Amino acid sequence: MGQAVLKAKTPADHEALAKYFDVAAKEMQSKLQEHQKMYEQYQAESQYYGRQGLDMESMCRGLIHAYEQAAKESMDMAASHRKMAAEAK
Repeated sequence: MGQAVLKAKTPADHEALAKYFDVAAKEMQSKLQEHQKMYEQYQAESQYYGRQGLDMESMCRGLIHAYEQAAKESMDMAASHRKMAAEAK
């Protein structure tokens, strides 16, 4: 992907990259929602999970944060490439 970003010159190149980053952001948001649901389940049923549940809650919180960051970065990259595509026209 790094080479594609570096080689992007035309509006079509930047539009293609924007679409790629849109898809990546949606994937990250999907994973984020999945881990939020797991986190809520661990919290709601913590009495059944014991110490392992606390570990899983902590892991889910970490993944939620990572997926939030990744989704935001992908959305920012998509917006940036759309801007570059518009400027290159």
